[in-house]
Amino acid sequence: MVTSKKRGTPLTKDELFEHALAIADADGLEALTMRRLAKEVGVEAASLYHHLPNKDALLDGVVVRMRSEIRLPEPIPADWKDLMEAIFAEYRRNLAAHPNLVPLAGRRVETDPDSGLIFLTQLGFSDDDAVDLWQSMIAFVVGFSVFSSAYAESDVSDLPSGLAARMSDWRDNTCIRTLRMIIESYDASR
Repeated sequence: MVTSKKRGTPLTKDELFEHALAIADADGLEALTMRRLAKEVGVEAASLYHHLPNKDALLDGVVVRMRSEIRLPEPIPADWKDLMEAIFAEYRRNLAAHPNLVPLAGRRVETDPDSGLIFLTQLGFSDDDAVDLWQSMIAFVVGFSVFSSAYAESDVSDLPSGLAARMSDWRDNTCIRTLRMIIESYDASR
């Protein structure tokens, strides 16, 4: 553990990831540098490398920290379709809470579970269909999150005012409805 004279307490990875997430949330990913993070936690930039080998490790930790906020409903839905909908709707909520991290939404990290795929194969989906369904849900939620974020400014001025207003409103219930349609279509085809 690194303790600086400025800090007086040991620095932890959890603290680094918490501060890194706060920087990214407040000022965007481009503001998240090792130098800025070191300044925020009260150490020299070189001290960070006692905890993290490189910036990629920092970004992985920020993704893990962000995803740690995902909460499933209690009780867990008994129906697998409701469970899949809940998981991906919650991931959408998580991305909406951290819009500056949307560019990292598809980032795979060591702690990502593969159990969703195994769960789908245990339900009777072929390996191909399980992967197709899983990838479709991920791609849809990440894409929906990108288009509903500030990263996707679109000019709708050529549309009638009612359509322009509606097109600018990316609703969570639209996301959930489409997730359900994806799930139902894969279920019907197996």
